[in-house]
Amino acid sequence: MDRRRVLRLVLLGGGVAVALALGKAWPREQTVHYVLGDAAGRVEEVDARWAQAAAAEDWAREASFRYAPGQAPRVVTHEPRLPDGDYTVEIDIVASRERTRVRRRVTLAGGSTSIELAQAVPR
Repeated sequence: MDRRRVLRLVLLGGGVAVALALGKAWPREQTVHYVLGDAAGRVEEVDARWAQAAAAEDWAREASFRYAPGQAPRVVTHEPRLPDGDYTVEIDIVASRERTRVRRRVTLAGGSTSIELAQAVPR
């Protein structure tokens, strides 16, 4: 083998190694289900903010969902673009003109994650 060919193979191998190492740090769509259950009929608004666990209040993503009275689904599905890892999610729920805040630690790993909220919905 000549030196150029060896150099190309080394560079290609190095590039693949770097891509694999950094791949988990790249944002990708995560599927999150906010489960309101039977309490969904009272929900008017769901606001969620996401921060990596190490950066407690540095919110990376935010989403708001608003519904006419009685129209919120039992499960609100959200697909934030976030890297895999541990997160703090802060969720505000407005129901019957009252607001409550839920804070959870969640691990995202590219699959589907459900967050149970029915017990937190204001009466």
